Amino acid sequence: MSPISRRFLATAAAFLGCGLALGLWMLIGRELRGVWPSPWLVSAHTHLLLVGTILSTILGTALWLFPRPPRGAPPLQPWLGEVAYWCLTLGTTARAIGEVAHASSNAAGWRLLTVVGGAFQLVGMGFGVGALRSRVRGPALG
Repeated sequence: MSPISRRFLATAAAFLGCGLALGLWMLIGRELRGVWPSPWLVSAHTHLLLVGTILSTILGTALWLFPRPPRGAPPLQPWLGEVAYWCLTLGTTARAIGEVAHASSNAAGWRLLTVVGGAFQLVGMGFGVGALRSRVRGPALG
C-alpha cells in the first residue's frame, strides 16, 4: 500500500472518531438535557462522517487498488493525490471547526472559515478525481 493511501485511511479513521464523538455529544444533549442540536453541529457531524471518513476511505482505497497505467502510457502524477489529500483534510477540519464554533458564536470569522473549508473540500475532490483519472482505463478501441 502506498504512503498516500495509508495517510488517507488513517485520516479517515481520525475523522470517524471525531464525527462519532460529536454525534454522541449531540445525542447526550438531546436525550439527557432536552436540547436539540444546532443545525451547524449537525452539518459538522455530517461532513466529518461523509467527506472526512467516507470520501477519504474511497480515495485512499481507490489509489491503492486501481491498476497502474501500462508501460508506455503517460506516467502517474502523484502530486495530484497529495494536493487532494491536503485540500480534503484541511477543508474538512476547517469546516468542522467553523461549524462547531458557529453553533455558539455568530462571529463572521467562523462563517468565513466554514465557507473556505467547504471550498477546499470541493477543490480536493477535483484533485482526487484527477489523481484517479490516469488509473482508470476504458476498453481497448479498435
